[in-house]
Amino acid sequence: MASTSPFGEHLKRERELRGVSIEEVSAATRISTKFLEAIERGRWDQLPGGAFNRGFIRSASKFLGLDEDSMVAEYALETNANGSSHAVDRQDKELPRDWRPFAVFGAIVLVVLAALVAAGWYAAYRIKAHRRAQATVAAAATPVSARCVRVELNGQHLARIGTRANPHRLNSQRGT
Repeated sequence: MASTSPFGEHLKRERELRGVSIEEVSAATRISTKFLEAIERGRWDQLPGGAFNRGFIRSASKFLGLDEDSMVAEYALETNANGSSHAVDRQDKELPRDWRPFAVFGAIVLVVLAALVAAGWYAAYRIKAHRRAQATVAAAATPVSARCVRVELNGQHLARIGTRANPHRLNSQRGT
């Protein structure tokens, strides 16, 4: 961990040449003064690392009127030369993942789910059709006398529903 760095000295010198305080840079860029001081002193271990560091340098450089890309490149050269572990992106350390196996697995899962939904719909349709067929067979197998209903009130016969004289009445009560 270096107490000063050529990059940090360069950034500090440019800031002082323009007569800007570190607090002004902090207020304009919304970067903590703690982080700006760590950059100027080359204390990379006090920074969050990776893209955040580059973003801080880019914002500060833009505010100071410096070339952002050259400052980020200068920062990258210094941090890579020092072997700072915080300067290297964690993403750069990892090998790029191949997404194709995940996509194939996802597609298979979707196909299986679609097949299960279709099978459930088909089974429900078949069960409903089977029940309708059973109800039709049961109604046809029931004798006419069993389908007639005798209505009584206090032991007095009032009416008979579903007789041969009134066949439509029986059909309207049968339902679905």
